[in-house]
Amino acid sequence: MQIIGKHLIEAAQKKHSNWKGSLGSWVRIVEGVKPPWSNLPAVRRTRKDADPVGDCVVFDIKNNQARLISYVDYKMGTVTVLAVLTHKEYDKGGWKNACNC
Repeated sequence: MQIIGKHLIEAAQKKHSNWKGSLGSWVRIVEGVKPPWSNLPAVRRTRKDADPVGDCVVFDIKNNQARLISYVDYKMGTVTVLAVLTHKEYDKGGWKNACNC
């Protein structure tokens, strides 16, 4: 899978150094997916922490300390990172418009 928006992951790693390993692991796992994900069940076989929310897929990061909001384009084989949020920021719901929910 190709990841679009890695700069958001890098910014979150700088801001929250304790997430660096978990986010780095997420990147390595997603980039290593062969063949690319074809549907949500395929995503969940790779990442059990993936949940569908509207048009997005939300991943728990660092034992639920953070949420990575993404859009997966199964036909293109891409994962677009929309945001990496603390759980408190996630709960505010400002990200939901990007996911049509």
